[in-house]
Amino acid sequence: MAEVVQFPGRGGGHTGGGGPEGPMLDQRVARLEDDMKDVKSMLKSIDGRLAAIEVFLAKVEGRFTGIEGRFTGIEGRLAGIEGRLQSIPTTWQIITILSALLFGVAAIVFATGNFFKP
Repeated sequence: MAEVVQFPGRGGGHTGGGGPEGPMLDQRVARLEDDMKDVKSMLKSIDGRLAAIEVFLAKVEGRFTGIEGRFTGIEGRLAGIEGRLQSIPTTWQIITILSALLFGVAAIVFATGNFFKP
């Protein structure tokens, strides 16, 4: 077998940066555990807020269930009003009707004036 040779400048047989037995490991783990406590408390807060939002949305949904029926009734009424508005004559139609009526009355007056002439 080949013999293992240490790199120069490395004494004592250490091969890396301390490894898992490093003295800072306990402090790092303690800091991570404290941070996880904060994360867990934030998640509980978020969970409570989401539950409150769900309750609020359920109440809002209950209020809006009857509105859909009201809207269908309003749509039917608007369709009726639209139909009536479409049957109203336009300005030019009114002018045509009035002019025909005036010419008709004028013709009747002219005819009766000629009929009763002495």
